[in-house]
Amino acid sequence: MRRGAAAVLAAGLLLGAAAAGCGTSGAGTRQAASDPTLPNAVDPATVAGLETVTRTESDARRRLFTAYPVVPGAGPLTARLARAVADLTEPYERETGTDRGPPGALVPELNLQWTLTAASANVVGVRLASWKSQGAGAGETRRTYWYDGRAGRAVGSSALVRGEYGLGRLADRVRARIGAKADPRRVTADAATFASMAFNEDGDLVVEFSDHSVAPDAPGRVAVALSASEFEPLLSDLGRRARAASLAARPGLALGPETTGPETTGPETTGPETTGPDATGGRLPGEGARTPSGRVDCAVARCVALTFDDGPGPDTPRLLDELARADVRATFFVVGSSASARPEVLRRAVREGHEIGDHTRDHRDLTRLTPIQVHTELQQTQDAVRKITGRAPALLRPPYGASNGVVADVARSLGLVQSPGTVDTLDWRDRDASAVAARAVAGARPGAVIVMRDVFGPTVDAVPRIAARLKAEGYTLVTVSELLAAGRPGAGDRAAGR
Repeated sequence: MRRGAAAVLAAGLLLGAAAAGCGTSGAGTRQAASDPTLPNAVDPATVAGLETVTRTESDARRRLFTAYPVVPGAGPLTARLARAVADLTEPYERETGTDRGPPGALVPELNLQWTLTAASANVVGVRLASWKSQGAGAGETRRTYWYDGRAGRAVGSSALVRGEYGLGRLADRVRARIGAKADPRRVTADAATFASMAFNEDGDLVVEFSDHSVAPDAPGRVAVALSASEFEPLLSDLGRRARAASLAARPGLALGPETTGPETTGPETTGPETTGPDATGGRLPGEGARTPSGRVDCAVARCVALTFDDGPGPDTPRLLDELARADVRATFFVVGSSASARPEVLRRAVREGHEIGDHTRDHRDLTRLTPIQVHTELQQTQDAVRKITGRAPALLRPPYGASNGVVADVARSLGLVQSPGTVDTLDWRDRDASAVAARAVAGARPGAVIVMRDVFGPTVDAVPRIAARLKAEGYTLVTVSELLAAGRPGAGDRAAGR
C-alpha cells in the first residue's frame, strides 16, 4: 500500500473507534455497537423464507442499486416497502433523465439498503437507508416501517406512539435532547419528521432524522436515544409490542399464511420465487446433484469464466441447478447484506465447486468513499462470507467497475485481487434470455470474464444456452481464480482476464 493512503486508512480506523457513542455520523458509515443511537439489527437469516428484491442499473446517466426484504406472511409490508422504494427511485429517474453529464462529472448515484430492526411474534420492523449523490448535493434519507401482524397492516414509525398527543410530547422530549446537533425548531410533531424510529438493544427509543432535515447546514446523521422513562407512557399498543419484539432474545415470527405482495416481474425489479429449503431434509433444489470437477490449466485450455453479481437472490438456487446440470463452475460476486440473508445458498455454492467473490457490503460506488469507508465495505463482506463458508473471498469486483488508487490500496491490504470482467451482458437493461446469451457468446474469447447478475430470472434462463454454445465452440468454463492462475496477479491488481 502507498504510504499516504496507508496513513489515511490507519487514521480513519482510529477516528472511527474514537467516534463510537456519538449521536451523529457521516452518511454511509456504519456505527460501532456501543453507539446508543444505533437501532437494533436482527440477523435476516433467522427469518425463514426471507428473500431480497434487488434492482441494479449502471450507465452514463446514472447508477442505481436498491434492495428491500420480502418477509413471508407480511404481504402488506412488502407492498409498503415497494412503494417507499418507488417514491425514491422515480424522482431520481426523472431528474437524471436521458442526458449524460459534462465530461469529467461524477455519475449520479442512488443506493438503498435495508435492515431488520425487529422480527418476533407478530411484529416486523424494516429500516430503509438511501444514499443519493447528484450534482453538488449528497445525503442519506432514513425511513423505518413496521408491520403489525395482529392487524395485518404496515405503518410508518409515527404509529409507535399514541396519536397527535404522543407525537407532540415526543417532539418536546427530542427538542430538549437534541442540543447543538440540530435546530430544535425543525423538530416538528408530524409523521414526516418522525419517519424513522426503532429501539436499540437496550430497549431505548432511537429517533433518527434524514440528512439536512433538522440540521440543514450540517452533513451527516442526527439521532437521539430516549430512555424508557421518557417515552414509555407515549407508546401505542403497537409501540409496546414493537419494543418487546426488538428485545426478544431469540427472534421468531408467527405471521400466519403468506399474503400477496406487489408484482415483481416488471422490467426493472426482481422478486421472490418459491425457493429455499424443502420440507423433507433442508436441501435446496438440486443440491447434491454435482460434485466439483477437476481443476483446469488455463495456460493450455481455452478458458472462459462465467460470473454473477449482486446476489444471492431468489433465482440463485435455480441458477445453481442449471450450472450443476451443465457441469460448470462459476464465480459469484456477492453483496454482503444479501449474502447474510441467504447463507444456505452460499454454502451450497461452495460445496458444488463455485467461487465466492467480494462485491462489497452495500454496493456503493467505492470511488466516492473515504479509505475507512472503502475498508468497511470490503471487510464486512469478507467477514460475512468467512462466517458462512469458512473462507474469505480472494477476489473483489468493485460495484459499477469503479476503482481508483484508494480502492486498490485497500484491496491490497486485504489481499484481494480486483476482477472487473471483460464482457458485460447488460442483463440489467435487456431482460431477455436470448439477448443475454447472444451477448455473452459474442464476447467470448480465451481468457474472457463474462459479467451477469443472478438477481434476474432471464439471466438464469440464458445460462443453459450460454454453457452449451461456449462448450460447442471449444471453451472450458472455469472460475475466475482458475482463469487468472497463469498470470499470478498480485493483491490490489486489476486482473480483467486476457
